[in-house]
Amino acid sequence: MARIQLSDFDDFVFSTTLQCPDALHPGAHTDNVQLLQLASAARFQFFERLGYRENNVEGVQIFVGDQAVQYKAEAFPQQIVEVHMAVRDMASKGFDLAYRLVDAESGALITLGKIGVVCVHRQSKRPCAVPEVLKQRLAQLEPLLAVAA
Repeated sequence: MARIQLSDFDDFVFSTTLQCPDALHPGAHTDNVQLLQLASAARFQFFERLGYRENNVEGVQIFVGDQAVQYKAEAFPQQIVEVHMAVRDMASKGFDLAYRLVDAESGALITLGKIGVVCVHRQSKRPCAVPEVLKQRLAQLEPLLAVAA
């Protein structure tokens, strides 16, 4: 089976700190589904920080069209993680949010991932163009401090 290969990055434009939830399985590490939920929570906060709700981003809705993740290390219940996001691959109807989860204390990489964001017309529920205002706002985001290697 071919493995998903994602590239690490340090030019993120958004960062948030989250806590891993209780384990789904007693005595176990944080489940892969829970790590995806942390990435989704960060995505929601990313749009919120821009002043949007995902159901109205410059008049369109934001849907997740696809998602890929590469697990690099375990995370554990109650562990504090940072989620860093960068905008990638702008297309006519969407773009990617690349993300990385790292241990907040050590900076150790836990996951790399990407969320494929699709703009959808609110009434027809069909994919539509990324609003120009959103494209401009995303293009103007400045990278935060680079992660120390």
